[in-house]
Amino acid sequence: MNVSTIFNFSIPELLQRGDKFVISYNRDQDQFKGYGYGEEHRDAVVNLVDLLKALPSDEFYEGEQKLCTNKKNEDREDLENNLNDLAFRCRLALGAKSVEFSLFRFGNIHNLKDNEMVGKALHVVQVAEKRLDKLSKRQVNRALLDEILSGRDKLDLAIDEQATAASLRKEKTLERITLANDLYKKMSELCEAGKKIWKDTNEAYYTDYVIYGSSKPMADQAEEEEIEESIN
Repeated sequence: MNVSTIFNFSIPELLQRGDKFVISYNRDQDQFKGYGYGEEHRDAVVNLVDLLKALPSDEFYEGEQKLCTNKKNEDREDLENNLNDLAFRCRLALGAKSVEFSLFRFGNIHNLKDNEMVGKALHVVQVAEKRLDKLSKRQVNRALLDEILSGRDKLDLAIDEQATAASLRKEKTLERITLANDLYKKMSELCEAGKKIWKDTNEAYYTDYVIYGSSKPMADQAEEEEIEESIN
């Protein structure tokens, strides 16, 4: 499910506008009461702002996902190297064109997908186990096969951890966007009341409740206003 924000600026910018809104609401809370809005409505905005601020950023979860991917790649490389080494030893011991060597189906290991690599490792170990007497002359023994099985388990676990990290990132992205949209909806309703209160009465206060008029960050807008004032 593809979920996106219902506003045209960043979530950090929404939080900054949320903080500004709370200041304006506190100033005008008596006027808001005339439209049936009390402290609980302001508190709902404050709580959502706090929840969003407490959530780790997408960059955090992206970093965690990258760490898992890097670990998976390292484990895959180790297993691939061990399988290539076993393939070389088996080819020397059995002969490259022998039927017994063909049973391993080493093929082009490098092109295998991660889950295929896990399956391939188990397969070649099972084939080798039945031929240790012939392979032992090239130093293929139980310890070497166990090392491959251990590497297989590490890769299998790393694949799961990578998938979990990717899933968690998506889950947190959805949570962040859902909370942000909820915050924007609540702020939009209250801002409509705020604009109604100050329309044709106080332009500056009216502007405090315009949260969707610009996609520019508030800091940029403030800087532009300072420049205009200095020119005038």
